[in-house]
Amino acid sequence: MNFNLKMILKMNLKNNLQLIMISLALMWIATTVQAQDEKGTTLFTNVKVFNGTDEELSNVDVLVEGNMIKQVSAEIKAPKGTQIIDGGGRVLMPGMIEAHGHVTYSSSLLDMMLNHDATEQAIYSARRAQDYLMAGFTTIRDMGGNSFGLQKALDAGVLSGPRIYSSGPPISQTSGHGDFRTANDGHPYFDGPELGGVATRFHWTRIADGPDEVRRATRENLFRGAAQIKVYTGGGVTSFTDPLYATQYSHEEIVAAVEEAKRYGTYVAVHAQTDAGVVAALDAGAISIEHGLILEESTVKRMAELGAYYNPQAFLALQDVSKNPMFQDPIQQQKNREVAKGTPQAIEWAKKHGVKILWGTDVFFGDDAFVNFRQEFAYRDRFFKPIEQMQQVTGINGEVLALSTWKNPYPHGALGVIKEGAYADILLIEKDPTQDIKVLMDSDNLALIMKDGKIYKNTLQ
Repeated sequence: MNFNLKMILKMNLKNNLQLIMISLALMWIATTVQAQDEKGTTLFTNVKVFNGTDEELSNVDVLVEGNMIKQVSAEIKAPKGTQIIDGGGRVLMPGMIEAHGHVTYSSSLLDMMLNHDATEQAIYSARRAQDYLMAGFTTIRDMGGNSFGLQKALDAGVLSGPRIYSSGPPISQTSGHGDFRTANDGHPYFDGPELGGVATRFHWTRIADGPDEVRRATRENLFRGAAQIKVYTGGGVTSFTDPLYATQYSHEEIVAAVEEAKRYGTYVAVHAQTDAGVVAALDAGAISIEHGLILEESTVKRMAELGAYYNPQAFLALQDVSKNPMFQDPIQQQKNREVAKGTPQAIEWAKKHGVKILWGTDVFFGDDAFVNFRQEFAYRDRFFKPIEQMQQVTGINGEVLALSTWKNPYPHGALGVIKEGAYADILLIEKDPTQDIKVLMDSDNLALIMKDGKIYKNTLQ
């Protein structure tokens, strides 16, 4: 890479940053996971197929043509030149989907707020995306952060990583769960974006007050490329300025976001831990409830009746909070203990009433937290059979992705399923996860990883 140094020095800071990020992205090509060069035709034989929805495995073959699944059948005549992969009796399943990721919240909170500039944070995010892919997650529904540029780089093949359904900066009221300003920061609207804190300046969160500002924030995220909209309607564990039981945003403010999302053919997902926050979200028309671990049974029943999706995080809530690197402040730990009290009952009620349950982790910040994100499988094991978790992390998660309709960044096929016309996101598993879900927690059990028809890992060669 040769740049004219004199020209660069004459450019303004914004252009310099853009050039630096482009050059860093290009250098990443040489170091990221290498995929096969071409999307050819591949036939998987001698496999037991979990199709993302059914409880039983099928003894069928799977033909991939380009980036799509062309045929699923016990009798497939392979076209000339087809690559044949004998699965050796292994389980073939869809690429997994993380329904509550934060791929750009990829270093510690302290580093994000005080030490990392935008370029450095972009590098950490690119590595986090690669880590997700090599863990078998071929798609992320990103529930907050400035992941638009990363998504474009991944889709262009500049970097290796999963598909991203970006929400963009989550929308928070002043002093809400997404208001991560320090005591020395001004307000982004009173004092201007340069004085309004790192989180809003780098578009990690978006502060909006009143229906008009919420409407504008929603439209801005949609303009940037959001597939769905994320809104905070209640207190959280990570934040310091909002009580856990605080209800955030008025009915009119939440409705403003829902209305704008619907006009673009998509939906609103809400962060809400408590019953009041979930009720406020349902009243306004939101259809994806993130967390919701301190609930009344009547509210859970209503979620089922409305067809809402429910995304609880068993691992974050139920692990030993003193060992969780995400929650090291005493305020955070006490909030997490409150959430943990309600978690088992909330999940049991969701099962009882047939709520559509997503699989998502909400793991973010540094590597010490992310390394354990697949512990969600282990912590859900007490509530769900292995096949139920497999359905959650593939087919059910794929359903909620499809709700973005006109804003769907990958509109040409289904995700989370093995069927004709679906995207070719495929895993081959060394052991049988239908017998032990913890198989999916170990990357060594992933014999093959295919995303969009390209093979990123293959131990069968």
